[in-house]
Amino acid sequence: MNINSFGTKLQQIVVMVLVALLILLIVFYGYMPDSYNYTVGSISESDIYATRTITDTYQTEYEALIAKNSVAAIFVRNEEISTSNVENVDTFFTCVTQTRDLINNQTTGTFITEEVGLQNLKSSLRSKLNKNFDDTDLTVFIKMTRSAFSYIEDKGISMTEVLMMSNVNSDSIEGAINEQIESFKQTNPAYSAYADTLFNILTTIVQPNSTYDKAATEDAEDNAYQTAIDNPIIIERGTKIVSAGEVINDHSLRLLEDLDLINKYGFDYYILARVAAYVILIFGACIFYISIKENDFKINLSVFYILIITYMIPIAASIYLSELSSMLVIELFFTAICAMYMGVSASIILSFSNLFLMWPVYSFDIDTMFVQAISIFVCSCVAGRQNKRFNSAAIIIVPTIAAELATIAFSFFSNATRTEYINAAMMTGLSTIGSLVIAVGLLPIYELFSNRVTPVRLIELSQPGHPILKRLFIEASGTYQHSMMVANLADSAAEAIGADALLCKVASYFHDIGKLENPMYFTENQQGGVNPHDSLTVMESVEIIISHPENGVKLARKHKLPEPIIKIIDEHHGTTYPGYFYNKACEEATAAGLDMPDPANFRYRGHIPSSRESAIVMLADTCEAAIRSSGKTDLDSCEALIRRLIKGKIDQDQLRESGLSFEDIEKIVESFKNFYAGAFHERIKYPENAN
Repeated sequence: MNINSFGTKLQQIVVMVLVALLILLIVFYGYMPDSYNYTVGSISESDIYATRTITDTYQTEYEALIAKNSVAAIFVRNEEISTSNVENVDTFFTCVTQTRDLINNQTTGTFITEEVGLQNLKSSLRSKLNKNFDDTDLTVFIKMTRSAFSYIEDKGISMTEVLMMSNVNSDSIEGAINEQIESFKQTNPAYSAYADTLFNILTTIVQPNSTYDKAATEDAEDNAYQTAIDNPIIIERGTKIVSAGEVINDHSLRLLEDLDLINKYGFDYYILARVAAYVILIFGACIFYISIKENDFKINLSVFYILIITYMIPIAASIYLSELSSMLVIELFFTAICAMYMGVSASIILSFSNLFLMWPVYSFDIDTMFVQAISIFVCSCVAGRQNKRFNSAAIIIVPTIAAELATIAFSFFSNATRTEYINAAMMTGLSTIGSLVIAVGLLPIYELFSNRVTPVRLIELSQPGHPILKRLFIEASGTYQHSMMVANLADSAAEAIGADALLCKVASYFHDIGKLENPMYFTENQQGGVNPHDSLTVMESVEIIISHPENGVKLARKHKLPEPIIKIIDEHHGTTYPGYFYNKACEEATAAGLDMPDPANFRYRGHIPSSRESAIVMLADTCEAAIRSSGKTDLDSCEALIRRLIKGKIDQDQLRESGLSFEDIEKIVESFKNFYAGAFHERIKYPENAN
């Protein structure tokens, strides 16, 4: 900021702290919705809607638990059990084979009865397999023919091998065996009579070959739970949470708590702390930016207070506008004013900080942020550009078009309904046009209090139809042409050193309007070789010449020109004196034998330039008049003259308060030289008989 004294700096710091506290309270008030003293079992007295988009943690947790409990137990195939089952079936058939051989006298030559063989078989199977089998099933195996037994044996073992190739648990083993048996019946109808017996034997011998994997099951349950948590159920802003007359349950109470709608402890210091951290972070970022760009923030206290007030207005208004629509944002009111006073980059940065401070009040709506971000960029570029391509109408129309296009694009992206399209477009247009119309309308009042002039005002003043410029063109055409040349010189010099080129240019148009008081007493307006000064004394002539800045200030104030232009009119000659008349007075004094005249009596009664822009106009005015009167048309001579004239101003201490550096002086000399290089270029000589 423009820190000219410790008191000024302290005053600005105190104001900034107070503003930060006030904004904190505004944001807290706007963010904090109405609260209720409901508990589980309370009856809602009104419909309650979600004030912002949130995650339904209660329902999400519920769905996650359901997903976890829905995970089936995981069983893992056991190779050892699988092999053991196949071996046990093989053992069964081996025992049966041995019994059949004993009964049929195959090996010992001794006959035993079937009853004895059955008992021996049962005893053998009990000892080897630790299983008890039904007598009927064993008898079937003992009595069946040799070919049938051999076939059934092969099928029984192969069925077991097939079963053991997959996971078979206690719940599925019987069904798996039955599936194999049914397939056996269909493919071997001749042996279907033995299917039930084989089924009974296999269900007795074959054990489940898969075991419960607790770790894998728990991992699967955790994954199902986390997947549900990672895809939460969202409650959109505006969704009805509780209806009037409805009983508050655990679910609805959790939603109300998540929305900060339940008043648990009276004043909610926790929310205040959250808002404070948010606001402090944004203010800290702004202060950091301002400290880095300190040279760009050289403003007086009046402008400082204007920007502070303008910064506060959109934030304060957001409390009421947000209740009507999330698209009713008057952020561009500040953006336009800031861009005109501080430039494009400062406007974008500070406007975004302003928007971020309002965002909680608008429940962090992403459509609000998107539309306003686009609008801020466009509005800053339009309002902050210091040239004639943009005027007051453009400052209103161009950002409005950009805001509407951003609204349509976001609505299309979010697949909005036709009603949502229309409502969003209407509210955006209303807020954009309204905020910019107010901003442009208040500019004259701002300029009155700030003594600053905006680009819009400068562009209006630059129009040839301005009453003073029309008078200058008619009554003092030579001065008018001189002013146009000075304006071009000043414009190029200001561009070269990064000064306010538009202010320099427009101020140059008006810098000599004081000559309208006595236009013919200035050389550029004299015609026919008549010089009115020939009939005046030196001091009378001097009084007319040195009075034109004062007369210009009076005329400027009469037409309510901005203060910066009036200051340049007053300062464009500084405290120098017209050398021609002083030298003439010296000659007359010498001839009369008198003392040399005091230069103080010849000096302009203005002030030395107090800004870079004022100094540029002074140098442009001096150089243009001297080069025009000298008649020089070669660049080397012009450059030498320019340097001599500028050195003269430096030697007379005319530039000590201007803020110009020696580097700036060199850039100004170079810009003047380049300007005259274009003005002195050789033209094509047309033949005399050319049309």
